[in-house]
Amino acid sequence: MQARHEPTAYSNTHLLRVARTGDKAAWDEIVRRYEGVVRAAVARYRPTATDAADAVQNTWLRLLENAASIRDPEKLGSWLTTTARRECLALKRRQRIERPIDTICTRQPSPCPTPETAVIAMETRRHVRLAINTLADRPRALINALYFQSSDSYGDVARITGMPIGSIGPTRRRTLRCLHASLHQLLP
Repeated sequence: MQARHEPTAYSNTHLLRVARTGDKAAWDEIVRRYEGVVRAAVARYRPTATDAADAVQNTWLRLLENAASIRDPEKLGSWLTTTARRECLALKRRQRIERPIDTICTRQPSPCPTPETAVIAMETRRHVRLAINTLADRPRALINALYFQSSDSYGDVARITGMPIGSIGPTRRRTLRCLHASLHQLLP
């Protein structure tokens, strides 16, 4: 750039060409001309102050990287506006992906059992099965029909076990008391 001319009189084409050679005055003039445009484009997305600073800085970095490939330097304002908008959208995308751990709700228990819970459940099932196996044949058949086979009604249970429907309830009650006592003996 020639020192005797006022920098604001130069076209964007000239400024970009000179700026690509490393001329600080040309870069300063580009920033002076378009800083408000870039900040306004970023402000439309209402980012935090830190994100706004990042988007503005990244916009200028993209200009530095792509100054030679801009097709129409006279439309530099539009190019910078579009670039600033894309930088804001990229920041928003990254924020959706990178959620801070403190925003995850940890009050809800996981639907997946922990290894400890799985082992305890397996041991409990084993103890229940051992207690059921200590029962006499008829009460064991009743428990199996009630809890381990697909019996929809007492009629189904009566058919499976060969018991009268009226005796299923009282036998069930006695058998569950017996199972309860057996489990207390089996569990440490």
